[in-house]
Amino acid sequence: MIAPVSIRDPGAPAAPGAGARVALVTLGCAKNLVDSEIMAGLMSRAGFATVPEVGDADLAVVNTCAFIGPSQRESIDRILEMAALKREGKLKGIVVAGCLAQRFQAELLREIPEVDAVVGTGQVDAIVRVMNRVLRSREQRILEVGPPGTAVDLAAHRAVSTPRHLAYLRVADGCDFRCTFCIIPKLRGDLRSRPLESVVEEARRLAEAGAKELLLIAQDSTSYGADLYGEARLPQLLRALASIDGVEWIRVHYTHPKTWSEALIRVFEEEAKVCRYVDIPLQHVTDPMLRRMRREVRRADMERLIETLRSRLPGVAIRTHFIVGFPGETEEDFAELLDYVRRAELDHVGCFAYSREDGTPAGRMKEQVPERLKLSRRRTLMAAQRKVAESVWGGWVGRTVPVRVDGAVPGRAGVWLGRVEQQGYEVDGVTYVRAPSGARGPRAGDLVRVRIGRARHYDLDGEMVA
Repeated sequence: MIAPVSIRDPGAPAAPGAGARVALVTLGCAKNLVDSEIMAGLMSRAGFATVPEVGDADLAVVNTCAFIGPSQRESIDRILEMAALKREGKLKGIVVAGCLAQRFQAELLREIPEVDAVVGTGQVDAIVRVMNRVLRSREQRILEVGPPGTAVDLAAHRAVSTPRHLAYLRVADGCDFRCTFCIIPKLRGDLRSRPLESVVEEARRLAEAGAKELLLIAQDSTSYGADLYGEARLPQLLRALASIDGVEWIRVHYTHPKTWSEALIRVFEEEAKVCRYVDIPLQHVTDPMLRRMRREVRRADMERLIETLRSRLPGVAIRTHFIVGFPGETEEDFAELLDYVRRAELDHVGCFAYSREDGTPAGRMKEQVPERLKLSRRRTLMAAQRKVAESVWGGWVGRTVPVRVDGAVPGRAGVWLGRVEQQGYEVDGVTYVRAPSGARGPRAGDLVRVRIGRARHYDLDGEMVA
Protein backbone atom coordinates (compact mmCIF):
# COMPACT_ATOMS: atom_id res chain seq x y z
CA MET A 1 0.00 0.00 0.00
CA ILE A 2 1.08 3.57 -0.67
CA ALA A 3 -0.06 5.90 2.11
CA PRO A 4 -1.57 9.35 1.57
CA VAL A 5 1.13 11.58 0.12
CA SER A 6 2.00 15.23 -0.23
CA ILE A 7 1.76 16.30 -3.86
CA ARG A 8 4.20 18.41 -5.84
CA ASP A 9 2.00 20.87 -7.75
CA PRO A 10 2.61 20.73 -11.52
CA GLY A 11 3.07 24.49 -11.58
CA ALA A 12 -0.01 25.69 -13.48
CA PRO A 13 -2.02 28.45 -11.84
CA ALA A 14 -5.02 27.14 -9.94
CA ALA A 15 -8.37 27.99 -11.45
CA PRO A 16 -11.19 29.14 -9.20
CA GLY A 17 -12.63 26.07 -7.59
CA ALA A 18 -14.31 24.67 -4.55
CA GLY A 19 -11.32 25.20 -2.26
CA ALA A 20 -12.12 21.93 -0.52
CA ARG A 21 -9.33 19.85 0.98
CA VAL A 22 -8.89 16.39 -0.56
CA ALA A 23 -6.89 13.40 0.68
CA LEU A 24 -5.85 10.85 -1.93
CA VAL A 25 -5.39 7.33 -0.57
CA THR A 26 -3.59 5.16 -3.13
CA LEU A 27 -3.54 1.37 -2.94
CA GLY A 28 -1.79 -1.13 -5.16
CA CYS A 29 0.86 -0.67 -7.80
CA ALA A 30 2.86 2.24 -9.18
CA LYS A 31 0.52 2.44 -12.17
CA ASN A 32 -2.25 3.32 -9.73
CA LEU A 33 0.00 5.92 -8.15
CA VAL A 34 0.35 7.63 -11.53
CA ASP A 35 -3.45 7.79 -11.82
CA SER A 36 -3.55 9.40 -8.36
CA GLU A 37 -0.90 11.92 -9.42
CA ILE A 38 -2.99 12.81 -12.47
CA MET A 39 -6.12 13.23 -10.36
CA ALA A 40 -4.17 15.36 -7.88
CA GLY A 41 -2.90 17.59 -10.66
CA LEU A 42 -6.36 18.02 -12.17
CA MET A 43 -7.90 18.82 -8.80
CA SER A 44 -5.14 21.26 -7.89
CA ARG A 45 -5.70 23.19 -11.10
CA ALA A 46 -9.41 23.32 -10.32
CA GLY A 47 -8.84 24.92 -6.93
CA PHE A 48 -8.93 21.90 -4.64
CA ALA A 49 -6.20 21.57 -2.01
CA THR A 50 -4.62 18.12 -1.72
CA VAL A 51 -3.56 17.23 1.82
CA PRO A 52 -1.43 14.29 3.01
CA GLU A 53 -3.61 13.23 5.95
CA VAL A 54 -7.22 12.08 5.80
CA GLY A 55 -7.82 13.73 9.17
CA ASP A 56 -7.21 17.14 7.58
CA ALA A 57 -9.50 16.55 4.58
CA ASP A 58 -13.05 17.44 3.65
CA LEU A 59 -13.18 14.77 0.94
CA ALA A 60 -11.35 11.47 0.43
CA VAL A 61 -10.55 9.75 -2.85
CA VAL A 62 -9.65 6.08 -2.40
CA ASN A 63 -7.82 4.83 -5.50
CA THR A 64 -8.25 1.09 -5.18
CA CYS A 65 -6.62 -2.14 -6.33
CA ALA A 66 -8.49 -5.30 -7.33
CA PHE A 67 -5.73 -7.51 -8.76
CA ILE A 68 -6.17 -10.41 -6.32
CA GLY A 69 -8.32 -11.22 -3.31
CA PRO A 70 -6.03 -9.73 -0.62
CA SER A 71 -5.74 -6.43 -2.50
CA GLN A 72 -9.53 -6.28 -2.88
CA ARG A 73 -9.94 -6.84 0.85
CA GLU A 74 -7.41 -4.12 1.64
CA SER A 75 -9.26 -1.72 -0.66
CA ILE A 76 -12.62 -2.49 0.96
CA ASP A 77 -11.11 -2.09 4.44
CA ARG A 78 -9.81 1.38 3.57
CA ILE A 79 -13.17 2.40 2.09
CA LEU A 80 -14.88 1.23 5.29
CA GLU A 81 -12.41 3.29 7.34
CA MET A 82 -13.39 6.35 5.31
CA ALA A 83 -17.07 5.47 5.74
CA ALA A 84 -16.64 5.41 9.53
CA LEU A 85 -15.02 8.86 9.42
CA LYS A 86 -17.92 10.17 7.37
CA ARG A 87 -20.47 8.79 9.83
CA GLU A 88 -18.56 10.58 12.59
CA GLY A 89 -18.81 13.85 10.65
CA LYS A 90 -15.07 13.99 9.93
CA LEU A 91 -15.46 13.66 6.15
CA LYS A 92 -18.01 15.29 3.87
CA GLY A 93 -17.61 12.98 0.90
CA ILE A 94 -16.00 9.75 -0.35
CA VAL A 95 -15.07 8.93 -3.93
CA VAL A 96 -13.90 5.42 -4.86
CA ALA A 97 -11.70 5.16 -7.96
CA GLY A 98 -9.42 2.59 -9.57
CA CYS A 99 -9.70 -1.09 -10.33
CA LEU A 100 -12.13 -2.05 -7.56
CA ALA A 101 -14.42 0.73 -8.79
CA GLN A 102 -14.15 -0.55 -12.35
CA ARG A 103 -14.84 -4.12 -11.31
CA PHE A 104 -17.71 -3.72 -8.84
CA GLN A 105 -19.24 -0.36 -9.86
CA ALA A 106 -22.86 -0.29 -8.68
CA GLU A 107 -22.21 -2.87 -5.94
CA LEU A 108 -20.02 -0.37 -4.11
CA LEU A 109 -22.79 2.23 -4.11
CA ARG A 110 -25.35 -0.35 -3.04
CA GLU A 111 -23.33 -2.02 -0.27
CA ILE A 112 -21.54 1.03 1.20
CA PRO A 113 -24.07 3.89 1.47
CA GLU A 114 -21.42 6.38 2.64
CA VAL A 115 -19.73 6.25 -0.79
CA ASP A 116 -20.82 9.29 -2.81
CA ALA A 117 -19.24 8.45 -6.17
CA VAL A 118 -17.53 5.65 -8.07
CA VAL A 119 -15.06 6.52 -10.83
CA GLY A 120 -13.75 3.91 -13.29
CA THR A 121 -10.22 3.39 -14.58
CA GLY A 122 -11.07 5.10 -17.86
CA GLN A 123 -12.68 8.14 -16.27
CA VAL A 124 -9.73 9.65 -14.39
CA ASP A 125 -10.21 12.84 -16.40
CA ALA A 126 -13.72 13.21 -14.88
CA ILE A 127 -12.51 13.53 -11.29
CA VAL A 128 -12.99 17.32 -11.01
CA ARG A 129 -16.53 17.17 -12.39
CA VAL A 130 -17.35 14.32 -10.02
CA MET A 131 -15.89 16.11 -6.99
CA ASN A 132 -17.85 19.26 -7.75
CA ARG A 133 -21.06 17.24 -8.06
CA VAL A 134 -20.35 15.56 -4.71
CA LEU A 135 -19.92 18.97 -3.08
CA ARG A 136 -23.07 20.41 -4.65
CA SER A 137 -25.44 17.57 -3.87
CA ARG A 138 -25.03 15.22 -0.94
CA GLU A 139 -28.20 13.39 -1.95
CA GLN A 140 -27.17 12.44 -5.48
CA ARG A 141 -24.84 9.45 -5.77
CA ILE A 142 -22.65 9.24 -8.85
CA LEU A 143 -21.56 6.32 -11.02
CA GLU A 144 -18.90 7.51 -13.49
CA VAL A 145 -17.73 4.23 -15.04
CA GLY A 146 -17.34 3.35 -18.71
CA PRO A 147 -15.59 0.64 -20.69
CA PRO A 148 -11.98 0.09 -19.60
CA GLY A 149 -9.37 1.60 -21.83
CA THR A 150 -11.09 4.87 -22.67
CA ALA A 151 -8.82 7.29 -20.77
CA VAL A 152 -6.94 9.93 -22.72
CA ASP A 153 -3.27 10.87 -22.31
CA LEU A 154 -3.29 13.06 -19.20
CA ALA A 155 0.40 12.97 -18.28
CA ALA A 156 0.77 16.74 -18.64
CA HIS A 157 -1.56 17.18 -15.65
CA ARG A 158 0.42 15.00 -13.21
CA ALA A 159 1.43 16.31 -9.81
CA VAL A 160 4.38 14.02 -9.10
CA SER A 161 4.50 12.69 -5.53
CA THR A 162 7.72 10.65 -5.47
CA PRO A 163 11.01 12.11 -4.20
CA ARG A 164 12.23 14.79 -6.60
CA HIS A 165 15.15 12.74 -7.92
CA LEU A 166 12.97 9.96 -9.36
CA ALA A 167 9.64 9.57 -11.11
CA TYR A 168 7.49 6.87 -12.64
CA LEU A 169 6.97 7.11 -16.39
CA ARG A 170 3.91 5.19 -17.59
CA VAL A 171 4.40 4.31 -21.24
CA ALA A 172 1.25 2.25 -21.83
CA ASP A 173 -1.85 0.91 -20.14
CA GLY A 174 -3.82 -2.29 -20.65
CA CYS A 175 -2.61 -5.65 -21.94
CA ASP A 176 -3.13 -7.85 -25.00
CA PHE A 177 -2.06 -11.06 -23.26
CA ARG A 178 -4.84 -13.18 -21.80
CA CYS A 179 -3.24 -15.06 -18.92
CA THR A 180 -5.91 -17.29 -17.42
CA PHE A 181 -5.35 -16.05 -13.86
CA CYS A 182 -5.45 -12.33 -14.64
CA ILE A 183 -8.39 -9.93 -14.39
CA ILE A 184 -6.41 -6.87 -15.53
CA PRO A 185 -7.57 -6.79 -19.20
CA LYS A 186 -11.16 -6.58 -17.94
CA LEU A 187 -10.23 -3.69 -15.66
CA ARG A 188 -7.74 -1.84 -17.86
CA GLY A 189 -8.57 -2.97 -21.40
CA ASP A 190 -6.25 -3.89 -24.27
CA LEU A 191 -2.76 -2.47 -24.74
CA ARG A 192 -2.81 1.28 -25.37
CA SER A 193 0.60 2.83 -25.85
CA ARG A 194 1.30 6.53 -25.59
CA PRO A 195 2.93 8.10 -28.65
CA LEU A 196 6.70 8.02 -28.35
CA GLU A 197 6.89 11.80 -28.63
CA SER A 198 4.48 12.23 -25.71
CA VAL A 199 6.50 9.93 -23.46
CA VAL A 200 9.77 11.66 -24.34
CA GLU A 201 8.26 15.10 -23.74
CA GLU A 202 7.03 14.04 -20.31
CA ALA A 203 10.45 12.60 -19.52
CA ARG A 204 12.06 15.93 -20.43
CA ARG A 205 9.70 17.76 -18.06
CA LEU A 206 10.48 15.30 -15.29
CA ALA A 207 14.23 15.69 -15.85
CA GLU A 208 13.92 19.49 -15.81
CA ALA A 209 12.09 19.18 -12.48
CA GLY A 210 15.01 17.20 -11.04
CA ALA A 211 14.29 13.54 -11.85
CA LYS A 212 17.54 11.64 -12.30
CA GLU A 213 15.93 8.20 -12.36
CA LEU A 214 12.97 7.23 -14.55
CA LEU A 215 11.01 4.10 -13.69
CA LEU A 216 9.19 2.85 -16.80
CA ILE A 217 5.91 1.10 -16.05
CA ALA A 218 3.03 -0.50 -17.96
CA GLN A 219 1.09 -3.73 -17.73
CA ASP A 220 3.46 -5.07 -20.43
CA SER A 221 6.38 -2.74 -21.07
CA THR A 222 8.07 -4.87 -23.72
CA SER A 223 5.02 -4.66 -26.01
CA TYR A 224 5.13 -0.85 -25.89
CA GLY A 225 4.21 0.65 -29.27
CA ALA A 226 2.91 -2.53 -30.91
CA ASP A 227 -0.63 -1.14 -31.08
CA LEU A 228 0.47 2.22 -32.53
CA TYR A 229 3.32 1.30 -34.83
CA GLY A 230 2.69 -2.33 -35.77
CA GLU A 231 5.80 -3.39 -33.84
CA ALA A 232 7.19 -2.96 -30.35
CA ARG A 233 9.12 0.30 -30.01
CA LEU A 234 10.59 0.00 -26.53
CA PRO A 235 14.17 -0.09 -27.91
CA GLN A 236 13.63 3.19 -29.78
CA LEU A 237 11.97 4.75 -26.75
CA LEU A 238 14.83 3.80 -24.44
CA ARG A 239 17.41 5.31 -26.79
CA ALA A 240 15.39 8.53 -26.95
CA LEU A 241 15.10 8.69 -23.16
CA ALA A 242 18.82 8.02 -22.76
CA SER A 243 19.55 11.16 -24.81
CA ILE A 244 17.80 13.45 -22.30
CA ASP A 245 20.12 15.65 -20.26
CA GLY A 246 19.79 15.08 -16.52
CA VAL A 247 18.50 11.51 -16.77
CA GLU A 248 21.05 9.14 -15.23
CA TRP A 249 19.19 5.89 -14.62
CA ILE A 250 16.35 4.34 -16.64
CA ARG A 251 14.74 1.33 -14.97
CA VAL A 252 12.32 -0.88 -16.91
CA HIS A 253 9.58 -2.67 -14.97
CA TYR A 254 6.92 -5.23 -15.99
CA THR A 255 8.47 -6.92 -19.03
CA HIS A 256 7.06 -10.14 -20.50
CA PRO A 257 9.32 -13.09 -21.38
CA LYS A 258 7.67 -13.54 -24.78
CA THR A 259 8.18 -9.99 -26.04
CA TRP A 260 11.91 -9.53 -25.42
CA SER A 261 13.82 -8.97 -28.66
CA GLU A 262 17.41 -8.84 -29.88
CA ALA A 263 17.00 -5.10 -30.44
CA LEU A 264 15.94 -4.60 -26.82
CA ILE A 265 18.86 -6.62 -25.45
CA ARG A 266 21.24 -4.51 -27.56
CA VAL A 267 19.85 -1.34 -25.99
CA PHE A 268 20.53 -2.74 -22.52
CA GLU A 269 24.06 -3.56 -23.69
CA GLU A 270 24.82 -0.23 -25.34
CA GLU A 271 23.01 2.43 -23.30
CA ALA A 272 24.81 3.08 -20.02
CA LYS A 273 21.78 4.88 -18.57
CA VAL A 274 19.56 1.79 -18.89
CA CYS A 275 19.95 -0.07 -15.60
CA ARG A 276 21.31 -3.59 -15.52
CA TYR A 277 18.04 -4.65 -13.97
CA VAL A 278 15.40 -6.85 -15.57
CA ASP A 279 11.91 -7.15 -14.08
CA ILE A 280 10.41 -10.17 -15.81
CA PRO A 281 7.58 -12.11 -14.09
CA LEU A 282 7.97 -15.80 -14.99
CA GLN A 283 4.95 -17.04 -12.94
CA HIS A 284 6.01 -20.71 -13.16
CA VAL A 285 8.57 -22.96 -14.84
CA THR A 286 6.86 -26.23 -15.74
CA ASP A 287 5.38 -26.42 -19.21
CA PRO A 288 2.02 -27.86 -18.05
CA MET A 289 1.56 -24.92 -15.67
CA LEU A 290 2.69 -22.37 -18.27
CA ARG A 291 0.14 -23.79 -20.73
CA ARG A 292 -2.67 -23.70 -18.18
CA MET A 293 -1.71 -20.12 -17.34
CA ARG A 294 -1.64 -19.30 -21.08
CA ARG A 295 1.74 -17.61 -20.75
CA GLU A 296 2.62 -18.27 -24.42
CA VAL A 297 6.18 -19.32 -23.53
CA ARG A 298 7.87 -22.58 -22.58
CA ARG A 299 10.40 -23.17 -19.84
CA ALA A 300 13.16 -23.57 -22.41
CA ASP A 301 12.32 -20.13 -23.85
CA MET A 302 12.55 -18.46 -20.44
CA GLU A 303 15.77 -20.20 -19.45
CA ARG A 304 17.34 -19.27 -22.78
CA LEU A 305 16.34 -15.63 -22.31
CA ILE A 306 17.76 -15.42 -18.78
CA GLU A 307 20.97 -17.13 -19.88
CA THR A 308 21.30 -14.62 -22.73
CA LEU A 309 20.66 -11.65 -20.44
CA ARG A 310 23.24 -12.83 -17.95
CA SER A 311 25.89 -13.56 -20.56
CA ARG A 312 25.46 -10.25 -22.40
CA LEU A 313 24.68 -7.97 -19.46
CA PRO A 314 27.32 -8.65 -16.79
CA GLY A 315 26.04 -7.83 -13.33
CA VAL A 316 22.38 -7.75 -14.37
CA ALA A 317 19.85 -8.33 -11.59
CA ILE A 318 16.84 -10.50 -12.39
CA ARG A 319 13.61 -9.69 -10.59
CA THR A 320 10.65 -12.05 -10.97
CA HIS A 321 7.41 -13.34 -9.49
CA PHE A 322 5.92 -16.81 -9.25
CA ILE A 323 2.41 -18.11 -8.55
CA VAL A 324 2.07 -21.24 -6.43
CA GLY A 325 -1.09 -23.26 -5.96
CA PHE A 326 -2.41 -22.53 -9.45
CA PRO A 327 -5.23 -24.96 -10.40
CA GLY A 328 -3.75 -28.32 -11.29
CA GLU A 329 -0.33 -27.64 -9.76
CA THR A 330 0.91 -31.06 -8.66
CA GLU A 331 3.54 -31.89 -6.06
CA GLU A 332 5.86 -32.59 -8.99
CA ASP A 333 5.16 -29.16 -10.53
CA PHE A 334 5.91 -27.43 -7.24
CA ALA A 335 9.03 -29.51 -6.62
CA GLU A 336 10.33 -28.52 -10.06
CA LEU A 337 9.63 -24.85 -9.37
CA LEU A 338 11.32 -25.07 -5.97
CA ASP A 339 14.37 -26.74 -7.50
CA TYR A 340 14.56 -23.99 -10.12
CA VAL A 341 14.46 -21.26 -7.46
CA ARG A 342 17.25 -22.96 -5.52
CA ARG A 343 19.46 -23.28 -8.59
CA ALA A 344 18.72 -20.14 -10.63
CA GLU A 345 20.21 -17.64 -8.13
CA LEU A 346 17.64 -14.98 -8.93
CA ASP A 347 18.30 -11.61 -7.30
CA HIS A 348 14.73 -10.67 -6.35
CA VAL A 349 11.79 -13.08 -6.10
CA GLY A 350 8.20 -12.44 -5.10
CA CYS A 351 5.58 -15.14 -4.77
CA PHE A 352 1.78 -15.09 -4.75
CA ALA A 353 -0.44 -17.87 -3.48
CA TYR A 354 -2.93 -18.21 -6.35
CA SER A 355 -6.07 -16.14 -5.80
CA ARG A 356 -9.21 -17.50 -7.47
CA GLU A 357 -10.87 -14.64 -9.32
CA ASP A 358 -14.40 -14.64 -10.72
CA GLY A 359 -14.46 -13.80 -14.40
CA THR A 360 -11.14 -15.48 -15.21
CA PRO A 361 -10.65 -18.82 -17.00
CA ALA A 362 -8.53 -20.10 -14.10
CA GLY A 363 -11.34 -19.31 -11.69
CA ARG A 364 -13.52 -21.82 -13.55
CA MET A 365 -10.86 -24.54 -13.70
CA LYS A 366 -11.25 -27.77 -11.80
CA GLU A 367 -8.41 -29.08 -9.63
CA GLN A 368 -8.34 -26.01 -7.40
CA VAL A 369 -5.56 -26.35 -4.81
CA PRO A 370 -6.60 -26.13 -1.13
CA GLU A 371 -5.85 -22.78 0.49
CA ARG A 372 -3.66 -24.20 3.24
CA LEU A 373 -1.53 -26.04 0.70
CA LYS A 374 -1.12 -22.89 -1.39
CA LEU A 375 0.08 -20.93 1.62
CA SER A 376 2.40 -23.75 2.68
CA ARG A 377 3.97 -23.85 -0.77
CA ARG A 378 4.46 -20.11 -0.74
CA ARG A 379 6.21 -20.25 2.64
CA THR A 380 8.47 -23.06 1.43
CA LEU A 381 9.43 -21.25 -1.76
CA MET A 382 10.16 -17.94 -0.03
CA ALA A 383 12.26 -19.69 2.63
CA ALA A 384 14.32 -21.25 -0.16
CA GLN A 385 14.71 -17.89 -1.89
CA ARG A 386 15.80 -16.27 1.37
CA LYS A 387 18.79 -18.62 1.48
CA VAL A 388 19.52 -17.85 -2.17
CA ALA A 389 19.37 -14.13 -1.43
CA GLU A 390 21.83 -14.48 1.44
CA SER A 391 24.31 -15.99 -1.00
CA VAL A 392 23.59 -13.62 -3.92
CA TRP A 393 23.72 -10.42 -1.89
CA GLY A 394 26.52 -11.71 0.32
CA GLY A 395 28.64 -11.62 -2.83
CA TRP A 396 28.48 -7.82 -2.74
CA VAL A 397 30.45 -7.59 0.51
CA GLY A 398 33.86 -6.01 -0.04
CA ARG A 399 32.88 -4.30 -3.29
CA THR A 400 32.88 -0.53 -3.79
CA VAL A 401 29.85 0.45 -5.88
CA PRO A 402 27.74 3.50 -6.85
CA VAL A 403 24.66 3.98 -4.68
CA ARG A 404 21.74 6.31 -5.40
CA VAL A 405 20.72 8.02 -2.15
CA ASP A 406 16.96 8.24 -1.55
CA GLY A 407 17.06 10.07 1.79
CA ALA A 408 17.97 9.94 5.47
CA VAL A 409 16.82 7.04 7.63
CA PRO A 410 14.33 8.47 10.17
CA GLY A 411 15.61 8.21 13.72
CA ARG A 412 19.09 7.03 12.75
CA ALA A 413 21.58 9.88 12.71
CA GLY A 414 24.31 9.54 10.12
CA VAL A 415 22.55 6.79 8.13
CA TRP A 416 21.02 7.23 4.70
CA LEU A 417 18.84 4.99 2.57
CA GLY A 418 19.90 4.22 -0.98
CA ARG A 419 20.00 1.64 -3.74
CA VAL A 420 22.57 0.11 -6.02
CA GLU A 421 21.64 -0.04 -9.70
CA GLN A 422 20.38 -3.58 -9.13
CA GLN A 423 17.76 -2.55 -6.54
CA GLY A 424 14.40 -1.13 -7.59
CA TYR A 425 12.68 1.69 -5.72
CA GLU A 426 10.24 0.47 -3.02
CA VAL A 427 10.05 -3.08 -4.41
CA ASP A 428 13.44 -4.62 -3.56
CA GLY A 429 16.01 -4.49 -0.79
CA VAL A 430 17.88 -1.29 0.08
CA THR A 431 21.44 -0.16 0.77
CA TYR A 432 22.18 1.61 4.05
CA VAL A 433 24.83 4.30 3.61
CA ARG A 434 26.97 5.70 6.41
CA ALA A 435 29.20 8.76 6.09
CA PRO A 436 32.68 8.62 7.66
CA SER A 437 33.03 10.53 10.92
CA GLY A 438 33.17 14.25 10.25
CA ALA A 439 32.26 13.94 6.57
CA ARG A 440 29.32 15.77 5.01
CA GLY A 441 26.37 13.48 4.46
CA PRO A 442 24.85 12.95 1.01
CA ARG A 443 21.66 14.54 -0.28
CA ALA A 444 18.69 12.75 -1.80
CA GLY A 445 19.44 12.00 -5.43
CA ASP A 446 23.22 11.96 -5.03
CA LEU A 447 25.17 9.07 -6.54
CA VAL A 448 27.90 8.17 -4.06
CA ARG A 449 30.57 5.49 -3.89
CA VAL A 450 30.01 3.03 -1.06
CA ARG A 451 32.16 0.18 0.18
CA ILE A 452 29.79 -2.65 1.13
CA GLY A 453 30.64 -4.06 4.53
CA ARG A 454 27.66 -6.26 5.26
CA ALA A 455 24.71 -7.98 3.61
CA ARG A 456 21.51 -8.76 5.50
CA HIS A 457 19.35 -11.05 3.39
CA TYR A 458 18.10 -8.60 0.72
CA ASP A 459 19.76 -5.44 2.09
CA LEU A 460 23.29 -4.07 1.91
CA ASP A 461 25.15 -1.87 4.38
CA GLY A 462 28.27 0.18 3.72
CA GLU A 463 30.29 3.35 4.18
CA MET A 464 30.84 6.21 1.76
CA VAL A 465 34.32 6.47 0.28
CA ALA A 466 35.96 9.37 -1.53
